[in-house]
Order: sequence, then C-alpha cells, then structure tokens
Amino acid sequence: MSKGLERASLEGAPPNGRLVVGFSGGADSTALAHWLLGQAGRERILLAHVNHLLRGEEAERDQRFAQDFAREHGLAIEVLRADVRALAREQGLGLEECGRQVRYAFFYRLAAGEEDRILTAHNADDNAETMLLNLCRGAGAQGLCGIPPKRGKLLRPLLGVGRESIEAYCRAQGLDYVTDSSNWDEDFARNRVRRQVSPALRELNPRFVQAAGQTAALLRADQEYLEGEARRLMESAKNQWGLEASVLGAAHPAVRSRALKLFLEEAGCGRLERRHLVLAEAALMQGGGGDMPGGVELRCAQGVLWAGRVQAPPEAFALPVRLGENHLPGGVCLVLREKSLAETENREKIQNLLFKNALDCDIMDGNLVVRSRRPGDRFRPAGRGCSKPLKQIFQELRMPVPLRDRTPLLAWGEEIVWCPGAGTAEGFRASEKSKRIWTVERKEE
Repeated sequence: MSKGLERASLEGAPPNGRLVVGFSGGADSTALAHWLLGQAGRERILLAHVNHLLRGEEAERDQRFAQDFAREHGLAIEVLRADVRALAREQGLGLEECGRQVRYAFFYRLAAGEEDRILTAHNADDNAETMLLNLCRGAGAQGLCGIPPKRGKLLRPLLGVGRESIEAYCRAQGLDYVTDSSNWDEDFARNRVRRQVSPALRELNPRFVQAAGQTAALLRADQEYLEGEARRLMESAKNQWGLEASVLGAAHPAVRSRALKLFLEEAGCGRLERRHLVLAEAALMQGGGGDMPGGVELRCAQGVLWAGRVQAPPEAFALPVRLGENHLPGGVCLVLREKSLAETENREKIQNLLFKNALDCDIMDGNLVVRSRRPGDRFRPAGRGCSKPLKQIFQELRMPVPLRDRTPLLAWGEEIVWCPGAGTAEGFRASEKSKRIWTVERKEE
C-alpha cells in the first residue's frame, strides 16, 4: 500500500492522540491522508481544510472535494472558511503570510491535546525549493536547512518523498486529487523556482532534490550543535536584568549571533530577520539599541544587554504587602515567604543565599508597603555604612532605565527596607538571631 512512499515517516508521533492532517485536497495531502490510514487508526485522524475564499468557485470545489474524500474514507473533517484577503488588509500582511498564519492557528486549535500532532504534506521538492528561495535571500545555515521534519507538535511525514513519487502513489491507489490553479502563476517566486530553476538543476543532476535533502540534513546537524552552544552561552551570560555584554562579546560570532537570536525570541520577538540581528550585534559591541519585531526594544548600557516590551510607566503606587504573591502595576509580581531559621535544615545556605533578600520580621511592627520610587528616595545598603540616592543605587546595579519606574520597593514608614538587586537595607537584614524572616523575590509577569 505504501509503494512510492517508502521514505515517509511518522517518527515523533505518540502512540495515542489526534493526528490533525492539513488537507488541501492536492496530491500531497491526499496521498498523506490515504497513507496514514494504513499507519494509524481511522478514529485518530482528523482532516483540517481551510477555504481562504481567494479563488472563487475553485476554492468551493476544493472544499467539496475535501468533504467528499473524508466521507468516502470514513474520516472526520473540520473546515474553516476565512476571508484571508480582508484579514491581510486589516493586519497589514501579505496574502501568503496571512494565509499561513490562519492555517496554522486553525491546526493548533484542533490539536490542543498534549499527545495530539499536526501533519502537513510538505515533500522533498518543497524542501529543495525552500532552500533555493532562502539562498536567494542570503540566508544562513538555519535557512539553508530547509523545512524541518518536525518542530514541536508539527510533523512532516513526506519530507523525504519526492513529488513524482507522491503523484505515482496517487495513480497506483486510484486516488483523485485537485490542483490549485495558482500553482501555475509565476507571479509567485516559489512557482518560478519550481517551473524554471529546479528543472535546470535537474539537468545538471537528475538527483538534485535528493542531494538538496542530504545537504539539508548535514546542515541541520551542524545547526543543532551550534544552537546548543548558543543556549549554553546565553545561560552563562544571564544576570538579573539581561545578559552580560562582555560574556557574549568574547564568544565566537557564529555562537554569539545565535545566542542573540534566542535571547530576542525569549523577549517576545517574532520572525527575526538578518537586519535585526545585525542591529543587535552592533548594540552589543558598541552600546545603544533599537526597535525589534513584536514591539520589543533592545538596549545595551553599562555592560548589560536588555530586551523587553517598553511599557508606559505605571502611576505611582503604594500598596499593603501580604505573604505570597503580590501582583503589582507594570507587570511585576513580588513574592514574600515566611521562614523560621529554627526549622531550616541548611543554615549555611540561608546565611549565604537568603540573608541578602531576607527581612527580620521582628524589627518591624507591621505597616510594610510595596511602592514605586519617589523623588528624593534614598537607600542604605546593608553592610556599607552609608546612605545613597536611589538613582545612584540603580546605576551601580546597572539596572536598565526602562525597568526603574516599574521596580517595586518595600518600605516601612519613610524607610526603604528592600530594593531589588541591592537587597535588604541596613538595620533590617535578617541574621542568625532572627526568629522569623521574610524572603523577597521579584518576578516578571
């Protein structure tokens, strides 16, 4: 039954869970759905068809075909009708990108279970075409890896199978399928590659598609190694506000650029382009910053690289503090926990790690509040025998400017008794003689 699809693979699919198949009704998705019947129980398969309402009667024909195929083979199907043209105009996106976002949002909504997976019918020719398009755009190793065979819940079982083999499978199994007329429209770059570039490369090497797949696999192995090194670099460079610029600056450029990309993605950036990474590298090495995708701002000052969504400073606040989580304006949470040193097994660990952020409860008689900074604020860092303006403390801590108005301070009366990064104030820090202590932790939400 799988003759012609011997290189298809369900690797990465759990033994249970729903298999959501992106089903256009074309040769690729038709072959995938039919092949899957022999690999998994019919009850696990759900066809997902999107009518983008872009091709008039042809799109309606495709939807009817998808529904008829599901009925004929006893498969469940979900259909989404989305006015992609209107959505693209509303969101300022190209039609292709908007259609892609609509499709994948639909697929992920249907595959909500932990063991559910999404299967798309990208094939070896698609992979080669993607590599060529990325090469034309000046992509690095990641782009030249082509289409990943799996990413999270997304699996591509036919990625090792050529288009000719897929169409041969459909003929052998007597499977009808529909053809999207836009596949012939050479206004689309992919279609020009498919109809003009790939045939020329096949004349040079009849096995061009297979060779491209081999290259992608080799590059993917290199990429995975470099990604691992980049994550280790990023973790080693982390401090309480962002990344230590000096640690990143000393790394090899191939690892550094990947660490920057990971850092920006974790900060909320999406679909980073090369120009964004060039800007980030310049900020890292020279200071400064700039705007990134997703409304993220990047800044590098005092040797700290910071990235985040800059919010309008919250209005001044002063709120009573309670044990547990205190959710504050500006998207910050302050967590207070009460501990007894008599109950603590590892007193040395408390001494070394907790005292900096631990308050002696017995010193204060209540009325502890959490508040934003105020003009004229000063702070007495424990053990330093001096009082300094809070602005100077922030500068010494190398706290990024966008975080300063959002920084919660614990105060008892007019005295600031705890400041993030600086710890507890002189006269309020817990000691080994303290009976009860409060530990303080600041978290971003």
